[in-house]
Amino acid sequence: MNIKITYILRKISLILFFFFLHACSFIEYEEKPLNINEVHHNNKQSNFNDPEFLSYLKENNFDGASIPFGSWGLDELLIAQQYFNPQLKTADLELQYIQSNEKIASLRPLSSLGARYERGDIDSASDNFFHFDYTFTYETANKRLIRYELAFNETQIALLDKELVHWNLRNSLILSLTEYIKNQELIHILKNKIRLQQSIVHMVQKRLNYGLVSKVELLREKIQFNSIQKELMKHQNLQLNITKNMATLIGFSLEQFNLLAIDLKKTKDKISSSLSKYFTDIDQSKMLSTALLNRIDLRQKLAQYAVAEANLKLEIAEQYPDMTFSPAYIYDFGYNVWGLGIQTLLKTPERNKAYIDRAKLFRKLEASKVTNFELEINNQVEELFLSIQKNKEHMEAVKQSLASKDLLVNQLQERFREGQIDRMELEKEMFSLFDIEFELHRATHASIELGVIAEGVLQDQLFPTSINYGL
Repeated sequence: MNIKITYILRKISLILFFFFLHACSFIEYEEKPLNINEVHHNNKQSNFNDPEFLSYLKENNFDGASIPFGSWGLDELLIAQQYFNPQLKTADLELQYIQSNEKIASLRPLSSLGARYERGDIDSASDNFFHFDYTFTYETANKRLIRYELAFNETQIALLDKELVHWNLRNSLILSLTEYIKNQELIHILKNKIRLQQSIVHMVQKRLNYGLVSKVELLREKIQFNSIQKELMKHQNLQLNITKNMATLIGFSLEQFNLLAIDLKKTKDKISSSLSKYFTDIDQSKMLSTALLNRIDLRQKLAQYAVAEANLKLEIAEQYPDMTFSPAYIYDFGYNVWGLGIQTLLKTPERNKAYIDRAKLFRKLEASKVTNFELEINNQVEELFLSIQKNKEHMEAVKQSLASKDLLVNQLQERFREGQIDRMELEKEMFSLFDIEFELHRATHASIELGVIAEGVLQDQLFPTSINYGL
């Protein structure tokens, strides 16, 4: 009899030992200190001639004639941002981190395993006492499946967060690029204006030497010259800030970014041509449907509503109590006792109702956010459409002014050739016409800025590029 009991105990011990080993498959800690100097070195090393980056360009079917880069264009800037920008890498890691909750949500509740051995005194009823137990929980109402659904919807939100980060970075880079082009053209206009004003100052100086004008007139022209110079310096400093911003948006140091020049003419022509075609056939209802279909932030709110829906499902499922089973074996002085315990946590109807009511209110709140945001998108599209229409009218008026300016310039030059006006009068008239150039510059770039805004509102790729973003 004792041999049989010993055999049974040995089998049970082996089973318990097996479960113990399975549960104790530990993963060792691996230290990985963060060296800030190494991080700084890696950031400084990022460059457009990196062999891995060149392989990435070929894998993504980038134009082979442009590898390696000879200048910065729209495609070059955007694909470099897609590869080097650290925020995109962080967004990838955040997505992977949240996605890991799906695996955790699908796990079953923890179980427990126990064993106890006691030895009594000589006068006790039993010299030896063995107790083994195993406890596990059975979940009701598909709670594990609902938890997985909740985690899956949270992953969708994280995926949309990543897409929105990518889209916003892209939009910010295009905005900085258009600001750079706008500012560079303004610098060019101001330099022309300075040259003309300098010529006027020299002519006034000569007239002063001959006693034909007063010092006051010369001083007036010099003040005008200094004012334009200050304006030029302001825009040159602004250009440095815009360049630094573009380098940061790509993930480059300013030194690395400045190794290539920006192809201004090609980039502007490409952007202007694309926007001209888009604005010609613009339709408000089509714009709205595009925005409702494409907007990542709207899809985020719909995903948040799905999370609220799954949360309500889980609260309703929580009404049904889970069962915890505790089978056990006891050996006491030659007697074998098998037992089974069942335990559950009882919840009151009032408690269930309070949690379910809160989950319903959460779902209603998320639905309200979707409704409000849809109205906001509708108003954004309507405002954008009106701004584009007004910009078209403004452009037409500026073009008429430009035609009048060209006609006036021809007439002035004709009068100068005929001797009806001298050179200083001609150049002063030409100087006053710079206002029309500035107006044309403002109107042209207002149209481009509206294109950038339209991309943000519609989240549709209006600017021509061969880069596949997966957005």
